[in-house]
Amino acid sequence: MKLDIIEKRIKAKNISQYEIFLIERNIFESIFLKNKPDNEREIENTEYFLRILNQSGNKTGIGIIKGNSMNLQNIDNTIETCLRASKTNVTPKYNFPEKKLLPEISMVDKKVLNDPVGIKKDLCEELIKVVNEQKNVLPTFGRFRIHVHHSFLRNSNQLNLEASKTFFFCEFSLKAEKDNKLAEYWTYNYFKEREHLNFEHRIKKWAILAIDNLTAELPKPNPKSIVIFPPHVLKIAINSVIGFHTLGFAHFEGVSAFNLEEKIASDNFSLTDNGLLNGGLNTSPWDGEGNPHQKTEIINQGIFKNRLYDQKYALLESTISTGNGIRDDDGSVINGISNFTILPGEISLDEMISNIDEGYYLEKFSWLRPDPISGFFGAEIRNGYYIRNGKFKNPIKLGNVSGNVLQMINNYVYISKEREFAENSYLPYIAFTDLDISS
Repeated sequence: MKLDIIEKRIKAKNISQYEIFLIERNIFESIFLKNKPDNEREIENTEYFLRILNQSGNKTGIGIIKGNSMNLQNIDNTIETCLRASKTNVTPKYNFPEKKLLPEISMVDKKVLNDPVGIKKDLCEELIKVVNEQKNVLPTFGRFRIHVHHSFLRNSNQLNLEASKTFFFCEFSLKAEKDNKLAEYWTYNYFKEREHLNFEHRIKKWAILAIDNLTAELPKPNPKSIVIFPPHVLKIAINSVIGFHTLGFAHFEGVSAFNLEEKIASDNFSLTDNGLLNGGLNTSPWDGEGNPHQKTEIINQGIFKNRLYDQKYALLESTISTGNGIRDDDGSVINGISNFTILPGEISLDEMISNIDEGYYLEKFSWLRPDPISGFFGAEIRNGYYIRNGKFKNPIKLGNVSGNVLQMINNYVYISKEREFAENSYLPYIAFTDLDISS
């Protein structure tokens, strides 16, 4: 086994504190030009990340390096480089997690695991069939992938873990044309479960958005607008800002706006981080360091209840990890969220819209990236609808929406009964007040 080979080389150098994280990725991809298959690819990739600790009093040197070659000389060179880095990259005291009882949870679709090529073929045929059924739009480009990941984590504290995960990726572009006008709707998303793909509903919606963009108008300016954010938009706003302020990292660095047991949101707003969420993209028995994933209540009826910790910031604040060590692309571990969920409300989306005299439903932005510390954002509208007297009056595009996420969780009028998965989130539709719409 690859892990055994790497560990043997580490032990041969008398390194006492080490961690090996190895991931095997298998990707099965179909690429489409218009509605015809253009390329089929199968990609296999294995890479590993080493972390070596060098303890010195109340300080710890941490070496981190990535490797992808199983050549013994290359492994030795990687270990030596990591060892040298551990002697210069000094941080506060840190130790690797020890073995703990882990929850039993499956992250694989067994049919996908056993026959990824056959499942991909069936899903691609279904995808193109639904695309071809749409009227007044033409496909221009598409991509569909099945991901199969196998992860392994071993450290010098006798931690020896493995997990497998399957998930999907879909990207597609639909073009509409009328009276010498062109419009396109191009989107992509990751999906944990097959049922989340829901091509029939999803592609019909994409086609409508492309067609409606042909007649879209600039939004009517209003500095105090009611705006509905659907789950996939809400995810970007909530995860990046509220998620940041819940972290042990933000508290330790003195930049979190939240204090425990203080009211930070409206009474009906409740938020949970759930690393065990069935259907969540970041669901796993263990986090990037090997600590157990868990369900952590963050906000209960507007009151801030708990912070999220990885191993490092748990040690710094004399508490225990909540399983929120996220493995970054470079092999380092960062303090982050797993899967966010917001409790549903008592009103349907249709009822929500019917109760709005004047407002907006915003489907897509050019680049919605709120500042994580201040919560402020401003983004160009790519797809949306103007609501008048409880109905969609006309599609809109361009113009700008701006606001502050920290204020938004106190300024909303409706939360929907319906919730939807948006990658690592399971969220409702929420109608916020006092957002600034400009043209």
